[in-house]
Amino acid sequence: MNCLALEQGDEMMLVDCGVTFPSSDLGIDIYHPRFDYVLGRKDRLRGIVLTHGHEDHIGGLPYLLRHVDVPVWGPPHTLELVRHRLEEHGFGPDEVELIPTTLGREIAVGRFGVEPIRVAHSIVDATALAIRTGAGLVLHTGDFKLDPSPIDGEPTDEARLRELGEEGVRLLLSDSTNVDSPGSAGSERDVGIALEELVESARARVVVGVFASNVHRLLAMGEAARRTGRRICLLGRSVSAHVRAAQAVGRLPWPSNLLVPPEMAASMPRERLLVIAGGTQAERGSGLARLATGTHPLLRLDEGDRVILSSRIIPGNDRPVMDMIGNLIRLGVELVTWITDKRIHASGHAHRVEQQRMIELTEPTSFMPLHGTLHHLVRHAQLARERGITDVAVAENGHVIELARGTPLTRGGRVPVGRVATAAGEELTEEVLRERGQIGRSGVAFVTLVLDAQGALAAPPQVLAHGVVDIAMAGALKAAARAVAQAIGDADPRQRRRDPDLIELARLTARRTIDAKTGRRPLVTVALTRL
Repeated sequence: MNCLALEQGDEMMLVDCGVTFPSSDLGIDIYHPRFDYVLGRKDRLRGIVLTHGHEDHIGGLPYLLRHVDVPVWGPPHTLELVRHRLEEHGFGPDEVELIPTTLGREIAVGRFGVEPIRVAHSIVDATALAIRTGAGLVLHTGDFKLDPSPIDGEPTDEARLRELGEEGVRLLLSDSTNVDSPGSAGSERDVGIALEELVESARARVVVGVFASNVHRLLAMGEAARRTGRRICLLGRSVSAHVRAAQAVGRLPWPSNLLVPPEMAASMPRERLLVIAGGTQAERGSGLARLATGTHPLLRLDEGDRVILSSRIIPGNDRPVMDMIGNLIRLGVELVTWITDKRIHASGHAHRVEQQRMIELTEPTSFMPLHGTLHHLVRHAQLARERGITDVAVAENGHVIELARGTPLTRGGRVPVGRVATAAGEELTEEVLRERGQIGRSGVAFVTLVLDAQGALAAPPQVLAHGVVDIAMAGALKAAARAVAQAIGDADPRQRRRDPDLIELARLTARRTIDAKTGRRPLVTVALTRL
């Protein structure tokens, strides 16, 4: 959920506006940042500048732009992805002002001057931002690596970073994601070469699982398909969307006859087909997950097919990914993963040597680590101190850091932060999430009441339960029904005329009785009908 607010005077700008994904299954699609602080000062907001097009940097825009009308700047490829995301959320084609940035050309966001600088990453068209403020030059690296030979031929612009360092960087904000990884992240070109070799040596169908946004890998796959006379089939909405966006801005020059629709994949000779599929993290319903379980409606894998998972396992996804790997092995395919062949994936984030190099290039007066857990931030701060920077601040979500000329970084308190769960584009309240969690833990019980006009029971209450496992539950439900009948019979006549009072009485009585009999406290809901 990368989203950084910079303020000077009565003006504010944002760098990025992303989302994150749930670690539990409560029917949540994504979380976006809680924007209370920004919305409380939206008259100060002059615009949003994007560093690149990953969802954790752009996915929150539709939720913020419902409430503010400001321009959004970003690299052309990033804005193409933003257009697609905004359309999905019902925005008109010209409803939001999207302004492409140009490398080396400074833009004015209110009184902030912002210059985009090329950096290599696992998505094309990524940028760092040199932000000129009244307190000095702030350099935001975005997500970066120092890839010496990226497939798109656009390495990190170290020369410009060095020039800025010589000019004087007041504050460096730097990507901390891989601070625990020694050495360098490795070259995307080397990954492409390895993937091409694996495609060329395969005798049957090849399926390559990728992070959908990695256009560098798509370029390599296009070259491998051309060399081997294969056609490419895209499986997955996200892969197709990223291909369309990259082609729209000239980042993926595939010939028109290279692609075949998924409906034709099964009829293609196996040795002529190269499938590019999303779902490397075993996401439910993804192309890879359905291929692994043999449930994809358009294509089934056969023994001898080669499946290449050109990705790493994101922490927390270990179990589902290993389950998917097991399913693929059972199908008899030839499986190649990063675990067995380190050549087929390289991180898009700088490793420790590259992070140190960024500090050396820019020679900042002050340093603040970005992106990662508190552990990563503290480790990166330690690295900066080892490189001779004494003015270092570690900030978590909500912390305010104040920057002034000639004085060290200072803490300025906290502002309200948090995350908002959404499903199908709509926000889920905390009450809904609590209820879903309770249903998952303890199940749900339904109480049905039928009353006459005076509030007397016209029939015995019925109590049913779902998702509650207990051998004593049948007896507990009968006891709950008797207790509810007794409670309503004993209720004050005035209370019996008020439906909300009777519903709450029945709910509490049923819950307490079930809890007393079984030790379980399911969510209880009551339906009341008057004759």
